[in-house]
Amino acid sequence: MSDDDEIQQVRAAQQGDPDALAALVTRHQQAVRACLAARLDDPHEAEDLAQEVFVTAWRKLGAFDPERPL
Repeated sequence: MSDDDEIQQVRAAQQGDPDALAALVTRHQQAVRACLAARLDDPHEAEDLAQEVFVTAWRKLGAFDPERPL
């Protein structure tokens, strides 16, 4: 997915498109999980926190500027 595609996905997700949100999560979940796993000793805690990251991102997506990197 290019940066332009991501901008379009963010805009679509902001308008309530669940497939767009799923595509964004799929694109970023591995990096988020890896970052958290590297910083936390407990892999289950890292997974739980990764889920919280995406729930928070979903809740605040309406305020996100799609022109900025996600």
